Amino acid sequence: MKILLIQPYANESNTNYPPMGLLYLASYIREKSTHAVKIIDLRVNKTPIKNRLSTIKMWEPDIIGLTGMSIEWTGFKEVLHTIKPDMGKKIIFVAGGPHATIFNTLVLEKTPVEYVIKGEGEETFLELINALDRHSDIRKIKGLSYRNRHHQIIETPDREPIKEINRIPFPAYDLVPMEDYFVNPHFHGNLNKYRRILPIITSRGCPFHCSFCFHMFGNKFRPRSAENILEEIDWLVHKYRIREFQIEDDIFNFHLPRAKKIMRKVIGRGYNLAISFPNGIRADLIDEELMALFKEAGVYRIHFGIETAVPRIQKIASKPINMNKLKKAIELTFQAGISSHGFFMIGFPTETETEIKKTIRYAKTSKLATANFSIVKTYPGTPIGDAYLDDSKKSFDDDFSFSSDSTTTNYSRVPDARLKQLQRMAMISFYFRPGRIWQIFKTSPNKRNLFFRNIFSTLDIIIRGKTKY
Repeated sequence: MKILLIQPYANESNTNYPPMGLLYLASYIREKSTHAVKIIDLRVNKTPIKNRLSTIKMWEPDIIGLTGMSIEWTGFKEVLHTIKPDMGKKIIFVAGGPHATIFNTLVLEKTPVEYVIKGEGEETFLELINALDRHSDIRKIKGLSYRNRHHQIIETPDREPIKEINRIPFPAYDLVPMEDYFVNPHFHGNLNKYRRILPIITSRGCPFHCSFCFHMFGNKFRPRSAENILEEIDWLVHKYRIREFQIEDDIFNFHLPRAKKIMRKVIGRGYNLAISFPNGIRADLIDEELMALFKEAGVYRIHFGIETAVPRIQKIASKPINMNKLKKAIELTFQAGISSHGFFMIGFPTETETEIKKTIRYAKTSKLATANFSIVKTYPGTPIGDAYLDDSKKSFDDDFSFSSDSTTTNYSRVPDARLKQLQRMAMISFYFRPGRIWQIFKTSPNKRNLFFRNIFSTLDIIIRGKTKY
């Protein structure tokens, strides 16, 4: 069969890094089957789907698979509603990724998608396309939601995550226009040091149970070996001349000896790489030795998932961070000359304005270089969502509701308009401090990008209260 995988593009997002989920799917399919696979990434050059219709028609795929974050729901629907009426032959549409996993019923009801891959996709997608190719029974395939011939939505049992992720082949970068990603990279912002930058994933899963988080890869920490990771780094450095890596793990430093071993091996290669952790690492699992290894290995930026400084809200978030350890981790980062970023969230269920201001005060008086303050999103399938979402707020069928600037699911004790004001106030009070401006300048690896892009985007957030991701 011919399998076409598409990464949608949405105006809400500035992101243009490679579609890692699709790249892993493609490499897995090619290794385990004889199906032909192609990828179209609409994000990389902000390409409208209508501009690629002739290419799609010419190739005549049997199956089209789409992925996407919730923020890309607009582009996701546009792809489907553009291709479906324009293709002469019957095409089977399959969806996967975070949004389709969480909102599988919405996707099946509102779009031409017939099958949704829930969670980790490699094994489920391969079994599905094999079954469709052989016209065999799909009801025993785990990790699947689908519409049957009576238009009923059927969900099969969840699939166990892949235990040995070392056996997953490296991403199929040969299927995407690699040089285009290096022209104007926007990988979690523009503070990258080099243009030749790629994400890398060294583990899957997170053993913690934050109440606002949907565990796409499950609750078990599944690490790749240090040797397997360095093999991929060697390949990317030599084949694509990569100079910088963004480690995208949910929790890179969960197993401290492993994290240190990886850093030592990176140092031993002598590649003089730049490294950052844009998804965040646990501040309470850092020690002096790891920070020293980070510095020597080329780490220049670390994100910390702090969320709140209020003990009562930490309990609601199910994220009881030791504030003394957090302070020490930020201090170690500061002393090492590494830029630190804090992820904060405001508007947790029952949170008061006084509590929000306490978190803002903590952030602005800390030694963090940068920070962002997102309004809490209450998603189905999360502990907070299951506890607080009522029927009137479960449709989620508008694009703005998926933005972390939105107050669509505000269950705090602060009115919507005031919550937005507090978000702007947090940004202003955090950034408009001479010491912080100097700290940002001093630790920024790319001064040109800092002033010509990030300063203006930060001002845009403050003035308009709107973020592009």
